[in-house]
Amino acid sequence: MSKAFRLVEILWLVVAATSAFEVYDLWGTFDTKFWVFVGFMVFGVFMFFFRKKQRQKFEERNKNI
Repeated sequence: MSKAFRLVEILWLVVAATSAFEVYDLWGTFDTKFWVFVGFMVFGVFMFFFRKKQRQKFEERNKNI
């Protein structure tokens, strides 16, 4: 189960990295597409850290059982 949680973390990093590339590519346009990718990038980084913390709590809880 822990491997699945790690995979989800990595997938969120991929979403953030892909969005960062698109933000770099669209830099200077500042249209709607640019801001959507900025949002995805921020959300991807947030979700990575959120899922990482959640996995650590899950592993700690299973260690105590």
